[in-house]
Amino acid sequence: MASIRKRNGKYQARVTRQGWGTTAKTFTHRADAIRWARHTQILAEQGGIESATRCLTLGALIDRYRLSITPTKKNARTENLILKHWQQAPFADGPLNRIRPREIAAWRDQRLAEGRSSGTVRNYLATLSAVYRHAQTEWGLTAVANPVMMIRRPPPARARSRRVSESEIALIKSATESALLPDLIDTAVETAMRLSEMLSLTPRQIDLTSRTATLNDSKNGSSRVIPLSSRAIQILATRIEALDDLNQPLFPITSHAVTIAFRRAVSRAKQSPSGETFLMTPTSVLEDVRFHDLRREAISRFFEKGLDLMKVAAISGHKTSEMVQRYTRFVMPDVALQLC
Repeated sequence: MASIRKRNGKYQARVTRQGWGTTAKTFTHRADAIRWARHTQILAEQGGIESATRCLTLGALIDRYRLSITPTKKNARTENLILKHWQQAPFADGPLNRIRPREIAAWRDQRLAEGRSSGTVRNYLATLSAVYRHAQTEWGLTAVANPVMMIRRPPPARARSRRVSESEIALIKSATESALLPDLIDTAVETAMRLSEMLSLTPRQIDLTSRTATLNDSKNGSSRVIPLSSRAIQILATRIEALDDLNQPLFPITSHAVTIAFRRAVSRAKQSPSGETFLMTPTSVLEDVRFHDLRREAISRFFEKGLDLMKVAAISGHKTSEMVQRYTRFVMPDVALQLC
């Protein structure tokens, strides 16, 4: 099926065929758009999938994946942004069979030269590779080679070791203008829950009698039960009392809004008069602190309170002991005192 539509003074031709999706191309003149659409349809019908992929662009393939597959994922918002970025790449308008590994490698090198972290570049490459794999296994595009699999990926970034002190937490909470951020910070430190898990909490998941919170759909796809400290009980009970509907989220805010509020609070805390109390302390105070560091802080505190590896893993939701240890950072002077 072919269609022509006018966009921004130009003409976009779109050809859709079952089994290989939709491809599109933009032309200055309507006649050129019609001619290309007819030619593409003939190739698809006469040559089958292999001929069709000569006309199918990477941008069109990504568009199909972004609209049909991405919305089913938990990280849909982030993946959607990454895929839109790939659609803006210089080679995105080119036919799939003409995209070479060297173009992907050049993109990789440019991003690293711009200062992007190796972790970010690896994530972008993994997302693009997932599009190719899905096209090959689910959409029948077996003739499409995955150029991402033919290049070297940057080495994994070193695990973060940032812990957040009580003084830093107090400064951030006092500097925020968000009514929800202080409770979210405290809940994160008390429970080690991910931000997405906290934002999905409803009163029905909280059992104040047994002092637990049940996460039915966590990041790794498994449910788990979180023990709640006295401070966590206090926060969540207060949040529950403020709601009229037990199906409403305890924290009605988006993850993006939390991230922005946290960054702004850290920035204000660095500039606030209360920050003067840290003039004689190392410059690392409030530097390079992220909301997700609160999860690492919580897990580290669990170990320092005497919980064993199995219990901490059950609370954090990590599948392997290696991942738990990757999140754990001990205060070595405190450990030294325990050895005395």
